[in-house]
Amino acid sequence: MATYEYAGEEWRSAVQPRVVPVSKGRTIARWLTTTDHKTIGYMYLITSFAFFCLAGVMALLIRAELFEPGMQLLQTKGQYNQLFTMHGTLMLLMFATPLFVGFANVIMPLQIGAPDVSFPRLNALAFWFFLFGSTIVVAGFLTPHGAASFGWFAYAPLSNTTFSPGVGGDLWVFGLALQGFGTILGAVNFITTIITMRAPGMTMWRGSITFETPMLWSLGFLVTFLFGGLTGVILAAPKLDFHVTDTYFVVAHFHYVVFGTVVFAMFAGFFFWWPKFTGRMLNERLGKIQFWMLFAGFHGTFLIQHWLGVIGMPRRYADYLVEDGFTAMNQFSTVFSLLLGASMIPFFLNLVHTARHGKKVTVDDPWGFGGSLEWATSCPPPRHNFHSLPRIRSERPALDLHHPELSPSSPQHEPELFGERASV
Repeated sequence: MATYEYAGEEWRSAVQPRVVPVSKGRTIARWLTTTDHKTIGYMYLITSFAFFCLAGVMALLIRAELFEPGMQLLQTKGQYNQLFTMHGTLMLLMFATPLFVGFANVIMPLQIGAPDVSFPRLNALAFWFFLFGSTIVVAGFLTPHGAASFGWFAYAPLSNTTFSPGVGGDLWVFGLALQGFGTILGAVNFITTIITMRAPGMTMWRGSITFETPMLWSLGFLVTFLFGGLTGVILAAPKLDFHVTDTYFVVAHFHYVVFGTVVFAMFAGFFFWWPKFTGRMLNERLGKIQFWMLFAGFHGTFLIQHWLGVIGMPRRYADYLVEDGFTAMNQFSTVFSLLLGASMIPFFLNLVHTARHGKKVTVDDPWGFGGSLEWATSCPPPRHNFHSLPRIRSERPALDLHHPELSPSSPQHEPELFGERASV
């Protein structure tokens, strides 16, 4: 048997493989052809957030146009109709829905102890249906008559060929149909995965509350959504609804319900699961600054719109008269909408700061006492999430793994708690 001797760095290079940097082209090709549920989830989150930013720019243009009577920025009222139609379409169908699909793609298999989703290729196909369908909808802006302008409900008769003669409306219908197939396929995939691939012994778990930045966003969601629910009671009363229907009262109520549900929940999820996504913690101070800017900007923008509706300003109108008395409230709303838009600046700064200077997470659970299974694997997780099939001993399997002394069902002296990861 031959033996070899290595001196100094020669021995070190012989036993330690070199780390070869991956080219950008190879990274792009890997993302374009991936069936990894985590990578597909990241693509959903990035794409939906991009549509969120685009829809936000449209909203700022709408608010700027309503800053005072007369047409300021837009050349025609038809362009205004296109903006509010596409703003609603993007926010609901290209941001809100795929955002939660993205979170589910990344987190759900981890939470149930599955190595992937049931149909990985179908999962990838669903994303490309969403992306191409959404792109087709937005491409309506490039047509001679512009994008769809009949409202995101496609109101009849405004959606027929008499009032929408251009192809923008046709692209809107076709694109949403294609995108809808992706949503259906994704839902089937998730349901099948949860039923057939969850680890044996899975149930809901209960825990305690701490007040880091993710909880701050969660509380903001609860407060905002509560306000939307209270104004919904008014709209449910026929005598009151008759007065405020199709006014800015409905616009305010709708944004309190949808924005309060989706955007606050989105940032709560980002700040909570970012270390699981990337292996780095987002900056708490920048997160709190962003929260208060967004919270104040949102409520300043939309709370006053309830009173705009009460005094009679109709929604979907591109202009109004000085005599109507809407100017001061519209200006108040527009100024706070700028603060709302500016709240994205701390978030982008946070992303850059975290990528460059954020401390790497070296433990499975940086929060300390996570109970669900995503906190029982590394940050970020390996390709198939777990090194072995997770064993479920209680309602809090990750807590059993990291803190066996706190779990009555897992005595401290019991060594094997989580497949092959525990040792005597």
